[in-house]
Amino acid sequence: MSLVARSFLPALMLLAAGLVAGCMSGGGPEPEFAEGQPFPERTLNDQHGNAVELPGNARVILKTVEAAPAGVANAVLGAMSAEERDALGIIYIADIHEMPAQPMQNVVLPRMQARDYSIVVTTREADAAFLPHQREQVTVVRLDDNGVVTGVDHAGSEEALQDLLASVVE
Repeated sequence: MSLVARSFLPALMLLAAGLVAGCMSGGGPEPEFAEGQPFPERTLNDQHGNAVELPGNARVILKTVEAAPAGVANAVLGAMSAEERDALGIIYIADIHEMPAQPMQNVVLPRMQARDYSIVVTTREADAAFLPHQREQVTVVRLDDNGVVTGVDHAGSEEALQDLLASVVE
């Protein structure tokens, strides 16, 4: 190997590694998610393919990843009237990016479409990865009237989720 090639090879390898890392990062920093900060704005789709603006007028954003907490969220939301859900300003995000395509298309999505409330469906990890998550828990993000995050909690049961939603009203 020539002296010129030996001189440029390490620099070329470093440049290539930097380009690969830049491409994998998604093109820029993720918006900050923290209590006291505005909720990051984005547009995602619900179970019918309709665009949902986040945070919009939401006062509460729920996120589930696993099946058990999704069952908790669906039980609580299904027991509420549309007026109750609207009064609380609830947006529910079901992060199903890890679910295999066939059960998602043939079982889960049709069940979601049968519900009488909107469920934001994320099929890519990056869509909802900025939100905190605890295994087997419903993430509950509270927002003020200006879309600023005022608190983050987690609920592992219907009763715990109902209590957290009741505290939003107070």
